[in-house]
Amino acid sequence: MNKNSWDYIKHLLALAHCGRNSRCYKVDIEDRQMIVAFMKDYYGLYSTIFVSLNGSPPKAYAILKVCFGKEFKLIKEDGELKAFYRSGKNGDEIDINIIKILYLDLTHYRTIRQGFTIGNISFIDGSTPVVTLSLKELLSRKDVIIMNAEAVQL
Repeated sequence: MNKNSWDYIKHLLALAHCGRNSRCYKVDIEDRQMIVAFMKDYYGLYSTIFVSLNGSPPKAYAILKVCFGKEFKLIKEDGELKAFYRSGKNGDEIDINIIKILYLDLTHYRTIRQGFTIGNISFIDGSTPVVTLSLKELLSRKDVIIMNAEAVQL
């Protein structure tokens, strides 16, 4: 599985919901949709993305935090949705440096982040992505519902 894919996020959600139950996992991967919501910060930039695995109630949740300094605006350019960064760079990709997965009851399951250790001390690297996710892939998937449609209908 490509770690830099929305399939990886769905995989993490299915694991949180199903654990080692392979039948449940297969249903989550093949039949459930991901609900995605882009969250703006105080300055109108997107810095957090919430994802849930569809169900009633939702089966698992993920909070994706973009890399420090890589908050973005969503723009449409030549009919395609792109991330526009303050650095002037724009493109299809979003760098995520923290993924927090929660059980359906919102208790903590797993946190994935880029870091390094010196001796017995662990440090978090806020500028190195854990995954790089594509907006083009997100919009092309049939198993995704984007909740805040204003984010993609610019």
